[in-house]
Amino acid sequence: MKRLLALAGAVALLSGWGIQAAQAAPGDISAVKIAWSDATHTKIRISWSETTPVANSLTWMTDSQMVTAIGSTTAGGPNELVVGTGSFGPSVEAAAKNWIVVSDPAGDEARSVDFDTFVYYQADVQLSFAPDGTLHWTAAPDTVPDGTPGDPLDLPKAYRYALRQRVDNDPAGMYDCKDVPASAPTSSRTGVVPRLGTASALVLDISNEWGTSATDAGFVETTAALTIAAPTATQYGTSTTFTGKLTAGFMFIRGMPPFCDQQLEPRAGQTLTLQARPIGATAWSVVGSVQTDVNGNYKLAVKNQGAREYRVVRATIASRHTSPFGGDTAAYGGSSASKVVRTSTRVRSAKFIAPVINYGTKPQAYLWVDPAGSQRAALQFKNASGAWQGVMHKTLSSGRGIATFAWNRRGATQFRWWVPGSTTSGGLKVDPVYTAAFTLTVR
Repeated sequence: MKRLLALAGAVALLSGWGIQAAQAAPGDISAVKIAWSDATHTKIRISWSETTPVANSLTWMTDSQMVTAIGSTTAGGPNELVVGTGSFGPSVEAAAKNWIVVSDPAGDEARSVDFDTFVYYQADVQLSFAPDGTLHWTAAPDTVPDGTPGDPLDLPKAYRYALRQRVDNDPAGMYDCKDVPASAPTSSRTGVVPRLGTASALVLDISNEWGTSATDAGFVETTAALTIAAPTATQYGTSTTFTGKLTAGFMFIRGMPPFCDQQLEPRAGQTLTLQARPIGATAWSVVGSVQTDVNGNYKLAVKNQGAREYRVVRATIASRHTSPFGGDTAAYGGSSASKVVRTSTRVRSAKFIAPVINYGTKPQAYLWVDPAGSQRAALQFKNASGAWQGVMHKTLSSGRGIATFAWNRRGATQFRWWVPGSTTSGGLKVDPVYTAAFTLTVR
């Protein structure tokens, strides 16, 4: 009887152990491996060894203490699981470490080697204008050191780049943003920025097998307005003063999600060039340059060398890291309307050598003008009726001449010169002019 009871107890004990083993038998997990499942590099195969087939759970863990369940297997299934890269997501930290833990219900577990999910971020993007006026972007290559050397998921640094322009979707109202694709994804690290005619913020999307990161790539500015003002005519050889104002359109962007506001404001410290050409000509030449002041205003004086058409130009220019929000600023140039400034003959002197003479003496009328040409000037006097009447003509030499003539009229008489228009050696027109009246007195 005692022996039967002992045998019965042993069987019961063994049966209890058997039940416990069936409920939570350790799987003895080891050799967790990770590898790409195919050449598309969109899925990862996770495999492991296990002495006892049990249901397993797979967890993605990181050195930032993030723990994410990514799947499970059944006891009768294979010791592997294929997971898409979307289950992990990209990281902008090259040194961030990730690993996969395979565990069973009894608490037995094993882990893979470390791997990274790095996507290049905050690439240095340079903006530049080509000779044809098109704007180009160029991203610096990824030179970030590998944070997980020997990672079996490491691939050559092959990225896809896609640029988009972020603009103000409602300039008159809410500060909402609209993204305008600038290019299809490409493996090239450079491309063209389409000209939208509005200010924009550039965003470069950089993608690899892990996902996409967004890099602030700079700002595009426009010349919203450039004005010019000047006298309609000035004397030959004197200064002509040009004034005006530069207003630029730029993108103000902040917040998350971002809001966009295209702002039009005066631009300080901008170099402007004053260009001129003969009236009716096509080609422009530079005659001066000036920088805008703190209020976007400019003032520039140039010598009047003959009738010309003028305009002020702001050149297209890309400046490195000058945006207040970081990155390059590319400014599309513009020009003012044209302004015609005519030229009148400059009278240096118009007088009598001796303004008071005795009766019977021949007076000498003097004239000196610019440009110093051979104009055929006409001397006039005001008759008793108050009308101007011709006296004689005088051909000038280098813009100067003295006319001697007989005059037998006592008292004071007003005279003046009429100087015809001329053409400078550069082909510029100079308008005719009457001098101010000057007096001869005969005693």
